[in-house]
Amino acid sequence: MNKKKKYRRSLRSYMMAVSMNILIWSCLVAVILIFLGIKITVHGELTHELLGVIVLIFCILVILIDGLSFWFGSKHLIRPLLEANDVVMKVAQGDFKVQINRRKRKDGDYEYVNEIDELSKNVNKMVNELDGMEYMRKDFMRNVSHEVKTPIAAITGFTEILLDGQISEEEQREYLEIINKESIRISKLCQNMLSMATLDNQVIVTTTKPIRLDEQIRKCIILLSEKWSEKEVEFSITLDPIMIETDADMLQQVWINLLDNAIKYSKEQCKITIEAREQEDGLVEVEIKDNGIGIQSEKISKIFDSFYQCEESHKVNGNGLGLSIVKRILELLEGTIVCESIEGKGTTMRVVLKKQLDK
Repeated sequence: MNKKKKYRRSLRSYMMAVSMNILIWSCLVAVILIFLGIKITVHGELTHELLGVIVLIFCILVILIDGLSFWFGSKHLIRPLLEANDVVMKVAQGDFKVQINRRKRKDGDYEYVNEIDELSKNVNKMVNELDGMEYMRKDFMRNVSHEVKTPIAAITGFTEILLDGQISEEEQREYLEIINKESIRISKLCQNMLSMATLDNQVIVTTTKPIRLDEQIRKCIILLSEKWSEKEVEFSITLDPIMIETDADMLQQVWINLLDNAIKYSKEQCKITIEAREQEDGLVEVEIKDNGIGIQSEKISKIFDSFYQCEESHKVNGNGLGLSIVKRILELLEGTIVCESIEGKGTTMRVVLKKQLDK
C-alpha cells in the first residue's frame, strides 16, 4: 500500500516555482521591449552611456513587471489566509459554527494541497472541538442544576412537613431517612465533581509505588462487602499475582467505581466474575463481568460522558460521574477501558494497564 504524500506541493517549492517563472517572463518581456525600443529609436552607434541607460531601463522594467505580477498573483495565496483570519475572529467572538471552505483535492495521492490547506483543516478541527466543549459546558451546567435541584427540593419539602409537627413519630423517622439519603447524594455529587475537576487539571502522575494488583482488587471487594452481602452476590475471582508500579490511590478509585457499578446494577443472588492476567509487552488486563441489567448497544459509547445516565440507571442512585472519573484516571495511568454489554444479560468492563508507567 503506497503511503500518501503530505502535500501536493509545499509552499516553499510553490513560491520558488512562481518566483522563477515571474523572473524569467519579466526578463523576457523586458528584453523584448528594450530590443523594440532600440530598433525604433537608436540608429547610430551603441555607446557605453546608452548601454548603461538600457541596462537601467531593463532593471526598472523587470522590477515593475515582477512587482505587478506578485501583487496580483498573491491574491491566490492570501485568500485562504484571509478566510482563516475571518474564521478565527468569529471564533474569538464566540461563534463556534464557522468553518473554512477547504479546496477539494483532485486525487487521493496526498493528504493536503499545501501547508495552508493543513492549517485550514486544523482550524476547522479546533472550531469543532470548541463547539463540542461549549455544548458540554452548557450540558454540564444543565445536568448539575438538575442533579442538585432534585434532592434539595426533596429536603426542603420534607423539612417543611417536619417543622409543621402534624405527623406521627414513624412518619418523622421515614422523612428523616429520606433527608439523610438525599443529603448523602448531594455530598457524593460534590465530591465527584471535585474529583473530576482535579483530574481534568492533572497532566501527569507523580506519585507511584509498586503494589500487588490482585491484593488491591480483593481489598476493594472487602470494602464493598456491605453492598454485595445485601444482594447475596457471589464472586468468581481469578487473579494472577501481579506487581505493577502506579498510583495506588487513583487505581483503587477505578476498582471501587467499577465494582460498585457491577453490584449496583446486578440482580439479587447474581454472580460477578473478576479476572486479572498479564499480557505481552508489559501490559495487564483486568475484566469485571456481571449478570445485571446490561446496557443498550446504542448507549454504550456515551456511558463515559460526564453526567450521562441510561434510563436503567435512574432505578438506582447515581449522578453519572463515576465512569467519567474512571476513564480520566485510566488516561492519566496510561490505561484503557472497554465496555461490552448486552441488555438484560450483563456488562463486561475490560481494563488494560501498563505494569510500569513511562517516565
